[in-house]
Amino acid sequence: TDELAILQAKLQEYLDNGSQLGWLIDPEKGQVYVYRPGQPVQVLERPASLSGDPVLPGFVVDLTLIWE
Repeated sequence: TDELAILQAKLQEYLDNGSQLGWLIDPEKGQVYVYRPGQPVQVLERPASLSGDPVLPGFVVDLTLIWE
């Protein structure tokens, strides 16, 4: 229920506190924001899946149902 800007600030705070990977999924816009320390936020348009590599080797999330 939080606004996107608030959620983006939370994700940045998680990175600032040591998280190595964060995904923010916006189903309304069909976008995924990928957060990694020391890198700019990557914005993906309706990706079919997300890979946790190298932080979570072999972990993949299927997003196809979210975009239906």
